[in-house]
Amino acid sequence: MSTKTNAFQMAQAQFDHVADLLALDPQVREFLRWPLREYHFRIPVRMDDGSMRLFEGFRVQHNDSRGPNKGGIRFHPDETADTVRALAMWMTWKCAVVDIPLGGGKGGVIVDPATLSPGEKERLVRGWVQQMWKNIGPRQDVPAPDVGTTPQMMGWMMDEY
Repeated sequence: MSTKTNAFQMAQAQFDHVADLLALDPQVREFLRWPLREYHFRIPVRMDDGSMRLFEGFRVQHNDSRGPNKGGIRFHPDETADTVRALAMWMTWKCAVVDIPLGGGKGGVIVDPATLSPGEKERLVRGWVQQMWKNIGPRQDVPAPDVGTTPQMMGWMMDEY
C-alpha cells in the first residue's frame, strides 16, 4: 500500500530539523512554522455549454517579514492546500537564503486546465483575481506563473487586477 506524501508535513519536518540545528528560539520557530495568512475560496465559472461550475482556489502567504510575498499560481487537478502551504514556505526560505527582500506565497486552483476551453480558462483566471484582488499587488503579494498557467493566463490576471 502506497501512501501519498504530505508536502506541508515534509516542509515542517525539514524546518524543525534546521531549527533544532540552529537552536532557534521557540517563539520564532512557532511563528515561522505556519503561514501568516491563507485564503480559500470558490470560483464560479460559466462554462461554454451554459452550465455553472465551482472551482476551489487558494492563496497562501507564508511570511512577509522580509517584503511582499511572491510565488506562482498552479492550476492542477491534484492541487491541495497542503501543497500550496509547503511551496509558499519553501519560497520564503529561498528568498531569505539568497537575500531577496521578498516573502513566500503560492496559489492554486484544483483544475486540469487542458480540459477547459480558452474562454473557460479566461473566466476562471479572472475569477481567481476577483477573489484575491484586495490581498495581492506590488506591496503585498506578487503572483507569478507556475504549473498549468501560461503567459496568456498571466496577462488575463494582470488585466483583471
